Amino acid sequence: MSDNPQADELVDPADFPEEGGPGDTLNASEGTDSDELRNDDGDIVVDPPEDWSEANRFGMTAREEREGESLDSRLAAEEPDVPDAIEPVDDKPRRAHRGQIDGTPEDGDSLYDVVDE
Repeated sequence: MSDNPQADELVDPADFPEEGGPGDTLNASEGTDSDELRNDDGDIVVDPPEDWSEANRFGMTAREEREGESLDSRLAAEEPDVPDAIEPVDDKPRRAHRGQIDGTPEDGDSLYDVVDE
């Protein structure tokens, strides 16, 4: 114990609001408000998934894991690897547009001189 009786007393932070206020409040360096932190992107929010893709698949229970999944159900769950964005190839001959010059790359000729040997 010290010789000063006031030094042994506990100090209540509520008595000093300029130093942080009551003990259960955050001080300025611990603030979480994005406006006060000057957080440009604001509060980051994550959207929940559309469905629970892993929770409703086969094999989540012990019985399903022991028995195994049937070939029919595994094949039914398969998805094709063909992308939808591929445009079909047009094999029809194309018309020449007005102002198009014969022998241009649009006609299929080479840009460079071809030397036959």
